[in-house]
Amino acid sequence: MSLANKLITLTGAASGIGLSTARLLARRGALLSLADSNASRLSTAHDELSSLHPSSPKSILSTVLDIRSTSAVNAWLSSTTSHFSRPIDGAANIAGFHPLWTPKPVQDVTDDEFEEVLQINTFGLFKCLRAQLQPSIFNPAGGAIVNVGSVSGLIGFAGDAAYVASKHAVHGLTKSVSKEAGSRGIRVNAVAPGQTNTPMVQAMAAGKGVLPTPAVSLGREGQPEEVAEVIAWLLSAESGYVTGSVYRVDGGMLD
Repeated sequence: MSLANKLITLTGAASGIGLSTARLLARRGALLSLADSNASRLSTAHDELSSLHPSSPKSILSTVLDIRSTSAVNAWLSSTTSHFSRPIDGAANIAGFHPLWTPKPVQDVTDDEFEEVLQINTFGLFKCLRAQLQPSIFNPAGGAIVNVGSVSGLIGFAGDAAYVASKHAVHGLTKSVSKEAGSRGIRVNAVAPGQTNTPMVQAMAAGKGVLPTPAVSLGREGQPEEVAEVIAWLLSAESGYVTGSVYRVDGGMLD
């Protein structure tokens, strides 16, 4: 796909879907600005991905980032364009959070619990989009942005109101921003993964608060590499007439 020498920013890049996407983009020749809140994992990811561009040590930039901070997000995008001496061509907003509490009916969810989820999944994404779409940051020739939502943003799950609400908001932001950015040649789409084999899901499966696994047509959970393939396609010119869409990557979840 047409990603060689495209400058792509990624949040949540140190594990799960984010790391799988970064690996795929690096193998296809993209320049990457990686961001994650986990410094140790990010350092490991940086070393691995840099090995895919051995002749160009500056092709990977890594930044420890809390996407809840407006100033930190703005600084990250500014340092990205400075480091590469060019605007960005695309973005994959993958960072997300699911609480590891036992599923709760909404009447038992506290203000702090609800707000914690939305601060990362909704406000954090909004802050990234706002910064990425500044004229000084995004390539005036256009490009693409992909946000990672969830099947929870399309249907509901009992006991998971905060996460479900936050991911519905991701899809709503995607559709609204696609209308605003289209005149600039910027396409904005989302992917909605089902249950995927990521560290977050593994932690939930370890007994810290897992929801019932829904039935899927393919009879298995997804792999992060499978979601990464869809993200890479949406970032590439091969999806040039696709915007404002939410792509389910859920194995045929029966909802």
